[in-house]
Amino acid sequence: MPPNLKPVYAKPRQILSCKFVEMMLTLVSFHGDTMVMEEQINLLGFRHIKYGAKKQHVRVMGDVLIETMARAVGEDWTMDMAEAWNELWLHSCGLMMNVIDDASTHGTRVQELWGRVRGKTTEIKFGSTLRKLLLSGTEWVSSLSHGILE
Repeated sequence: MPPNLKPVYAKPRQILSCKFVEMMLTLVSFHGDTMVMEEQINLLGFRHIKYGAKKQHVRVMGDVLIETMARAVGEDWTMDMAEAWNELWLHSCGLMMNVIDDASTHGTRVQELWGRVRGKTTEIKFGSTLRKLLLSGTEWVSSLSHGILE
């Protein structure tokens, strides 16, 4: 494993292997439901940001994954299988890289702003105010919700 990837995969290998297989099963099971699949990939992207994953790691993992599956399946591996897994992985990679890009672009600024908010109020007071505004049904909340709250 390249030295720059070791911190990303600091947990014991068996745990990582189980988590990886579990996530692949999730992607496969939701492949027909784009909205749910994209939601899962976004959550996965956020988790990987916490692990220190970088955009360039995502594609490398896909290449290794597909090669590993081809070796495991052996002579039964077909071009259709390779194309299907490539399609799923490339779509997943694209979404994860967007999450990682957004976090690197906006994450520091959001953390700074949240620090300012926390300096002026308590979490309980902030949460209470937020709840009241959301429940008040004001026009600007309705316009922001795009029909979600209706």
